[in-house]
Amino acid sequence: MKRYSRLLDLSIALFLLAASSAAQAQNPENGQRLSERFCAGCHAIDASSKSRGAPPFAVIAAKEKINSEMIASFLLLPHATMPNSPLTHNDAEDIAAFIMGMKK
Repeated sequence: MKRYSRLLDLSIALFLLAASSAAQAQNPENGQRLSERFCAGCHAIDASSKSRGAPPFAVIAAKEKINSEMIASFLLLPHATMPNSPLTHNDAEDIAAFIMGMKK
């Protein structure tokens, strides 16, 4: 019983540590900077910019079933319509956080 209690405590601690690390990994400000560098040529990344053939970030964020994980995964896959940008997993998460910050 005591061993089970310790394992449960350890599991909970690891879960909380992982959850806090994931929350810290998302940096919308960095996502905005990366979006300005890599995405703004085609996407409207804010209300003052214009889209050039790609959906505006606000439209992506407004999709009912979209979430940060989906966006980050999409960004890391090669796509014929998007240039290959040198994004790390954290970069993709930051851009996703920036986009999801536009959700109303």
